[in-house]
Amino acid sequence: MIRRTHKQARLGLHSLRSVSADPQNKAGEASGEALADEMLDVEIVRDAQDFQALEEEWEELYEQCPSATPFQSWAWLYSWWESYGEGYELRLVTVRDGEGLLVGILPLMLERRWGLGRLLLIGAGPTDYLDVLAREEWEQEVAQAGARVLKELDGWRVADLWDVRPTAAVWDIFHGWEDPKTCFRRFGSPVMDVRSWEELLASLSRNHRSTVRRTLRRVQNDGVRSELAKSADAAQAATRWIALHQKAWKGRNIAPEHLDKRFKAHLEAAARRMTARGLGSISEFWRDGEVIASHFLVFGRDSVGEHLLGATQGTLRRYQISSLYIWDLVNVARARHSNYLDFLRGEEPYKLRWASRVVPNHRLVLGRDRVFWAPYAGYQALRSKTELYVYSEGAPGWVKRAVAIRLLLRRKLRSKSVEGVQK
Repeated sequence: MIRRTHKQARLGLHSLRSVSADPQNKAGEASGEALADEMLDVEIVRDAQDFQALEEEWEELYEQCPSATPFQSWAWLYSWWESYGEGYELRLVTVRDGEGLLVGILPLMLERRWGLGRLLLIGAGPTDYLDVLAREEWEQEVAQAGARVLKELDGWRVADLWDVRPTAAVWDIFHGWEDPKTCFRRFGSPVMDVRSWEELLASLSRNHRSTVRRTLRRVQNDGVRSELAKSADAAQAATRWIALHQKAWKGRNIAPEHLDKRFKAHLEAAARRMTARGLGSISEFWRDGEVIASHFLVFGRDSVGEHLLGATQGTLRRYQISSLYIWDLVNVARARHSNYLDFLRGEEPYKLRWASRVVPNHRLVLGRDRVFWAPYAGYQALRSKTELYVYSEGAPGWVKRAVAIRLLLRRKLRSKSVEGVQK
């Protein structure tokens, strides 16, 4: 049965068959005209203009998704697509109830490389958490509709969904998937329970506690103040923030793509849009009328997360910068009545010193048949174990350098491939 509403026709979307929203109908099969009003409308958005047009509906849905993080907002993902969408084909799936209410989104894209088509979640790469969106109390129906769409969608052999949190809505699709599937752990995300500053300091070692207090005394004596950029100032704050990040780590430990124009364009647009939506803000440290450091904070349901850091070289030399940032994070979280800080993806030692626990991220690999799925899943599982070792504290320096060179070469090859597609 195909249903095409006036709104669908106006947007020019590509419509798939509707699937049943009856919770008792677990297989998602339609059962006749009597259920017509209970059907879900499932559509594939393939055009960026249609993606853009979903903004208001998308953000309203985001507010109604308990499992969603700020990285599932339209503000973040559309900004990502604007900068990184070249080389991918949009396969964004929307799920609506019988009255046209948006109840779910599968933000998917298709990548075709070496004769293999794979589905990825939009934002793959620089995005800390990836997921689908499902309105509260619609999770199972959206999962059933999503699985049905994946089976009907052509052009792909594997669906590779990474950086998935334990509470992510996409797990419902994974658990109901009847064809080949596997999952494995990727990097964890350290989180810290928000307590009083003195309680937090008491949990540190004596030497670390002394270093933190010395840093904060110096900050106070220097007259440094922190301030969240308001919506009207977000664009300028974002430009300063990216510039500080690139200057701070250039020639040291910065990932090569962080110097790329697309990276800059994506984060500046995302910071501006997320600030306007109240989903985040750039916190700037001012001294003598100059911004000496800044970091982008993302505001979750019950958390404050820190996405990216920037500082002048003088600031890095004068202060223990991680202590300065965490002090600011705690202040913002307490002002917002948030219960925990999210240090986001990556188990760096400075995060673990403060963390209350580590939340694992997973990679889910779905297949249509074992011919393509088995070798792909096996390779990715081995690669994941290797990455966990390479980025562990015990890995030799030469191993880390070799991997860094490999990643740099791979990014250059991909960049040239994208340029070829554009031409």
